[in-house]
Amino acid sequence: MLAHALRRLLWTIPALIGVSLITFLFLSYVPDPTDDPAFAARTAPAELDRLRRERFLDLPRLFNASPRDVRARAEEIVAAIDRGGPDADEGRRELVRLGGATLPFILPRLDSLSPDKRQELAVALAPIARRMGIEGVDDAAAPDRAVAFWTRFWDDRGIEFRHASVRSAVSRLVRYGSSSRVGDLIELDTFVLDDVLGALESPHDQAGVRRAAALVDVAAHVTGKDDRILPGDTLDGARACVDRWHSFWTVYRGDFTFDAGVGRVAGMVLETRYGKWAYEAVTHRFGRPQTLVRDRDSAPAPPPPSPVLDELAARLPVTLTIVLGAILLAYAVAIPLGALAAAYRGQRVNVAVMLGVLALYATPSAAIAVMVRRAGGGGVLAAIAVLALALVAAPTAQQSASLSLAISADHVRAATARGADRARAVFVHALRNALLPVGTLATMEGPMALGGAFVVERVFDLHGIGEATILAVQQRDTGWLMAISMIAALIAALVVVAGDLAATVIDPRLGPALVARRSRR
Repeated sequence: MLAHALRRLLWTIPALIGVSLITFLFLSYVPDPTDDPAFAARTAPAELDRLRRERFLDLPRLFNASPRDVRARAEEIVAAIDRGGPDADEGRRELVRLGGATLPFILPRLDSLSPDKRQELAVALAPIARRMGIEGVDDAAAPDRAVAFWTRFWDDRGIEFRHASVRSAVSRLVRYGSSSRVGDLIELDTFVLDDVLGALESPHDQAGVRRAAALVDVAAHVTGKDDRILPGDTLDGARACVDRWHSFWTVYRGDFTFDAGVGRVAGMVLETRYGKWAYEAVTHRFGRPQTLVRDRDSAPAPPPPSPVLDELAARLPVTLTIVLGAILLAYAVAIPLGALAAAYRGQRVNVAVMLGVLALYATPSAAIAVMVRRAGGGGVLAAIAVLALALVAAPTAQQSASLSLAISADHVRAATARGADRARAVFVHALRNALLPVGTLATMEGPMALGGAFVVERVFDLHGIGEATILAVQQRDTGWLMAISMIAALIAALVVVAGDLAATVIDPRLGPALVARRSRR
């Protein structure tokens, strides 16, 4: 039986993957708050584009047949400048944003353009040359000398645009912290981002803070994103800054990197909404809750929210205490009530018990919780009691029906014939067999209890996962809702396995039959 339970646990892995796919597809079709016309009307277009980009709404859901890497974007820029007009202006702005990462794809193409367009493209590169700190940058801005400037630059420095050289420079910067290494990296501009941010790790001591600060300074300079680790920042502040850069790179990595071969195939999956979520879930503790408020850029802002997994760890104990406590209390009350109703089946006691639990079932948990709150009650214990009242009806009815059948069994009637009184016949000879259906029912109580827990948490002002989930629904926070779905599926799988084990404890004869039945399935 133990081996069977272990196999069931292993099968939860593909089951969780399936649950994540189905849940993600469902959530992806829910309208996003950024699609609301009222929200769009009060938000600047650039800010709206940023929010949609950071929520991955610009990507396909599950499969990206043509992921856009830096080479594709560079070709689009060249074509836009070649067309002229408004597209050329947008292309020049995008060229400055992408920076040095585009140079290996743009500079070799200069000769393929007409003289006028070649000159226009070379001049558009001048802000990049200024940011890189290249000598003779004035030539890059002069129309009659810009093409010659970039031709000489590529002939002299083109060999440095290799990731092996960048990784070596990043390694030396991390190890020695030399300012000359910073200059070497800045001269390659955004081409170094993949290696710089790949080496950026969350610091655990002051030495780690210094290493992270050096890498962040390079990234901040080449991207123009003013988010740095300042000299007076604490260790937690430095970690928060590193997390923000990791989040930035999760969103924008495809803009600055070129993938070929296996990397391009991987990009077809990773450069999707589901791929981004899965990457965040594996590498960054399910990511951070998505909000419509900017974390921090050039202006001071409130601290970023904790990672989803950390927030869940802080809130989940409250909700689990309410859910598990309510189920245990409900069944502790329901089993003797059901036994009492079965023992006096057809009599007034049976009718009174069933009417009482039916009345509790028909009364909304929110109404009971409000009455308790107005009477001065509150806290986790009150929430458990209120939720247990809503759950007690089903197990009571199940226990009564099961025990009524068990009482009519031959061995129970034989015990009665041998002189056993009603109480002994019910609680000693019949109750054990009647517990099996009730135990099976208990394994399915979780979802209903969880929904009720959200209600009582709200009424009693308890900070469980209920209030965060309601906010996540309002903001369509896919990361939080996916995490809740995965946790709920995992708990459900564990409860089913525990139910199988409990059934064999109640009746050891069920063990071999249960294993054989599960194996056939």
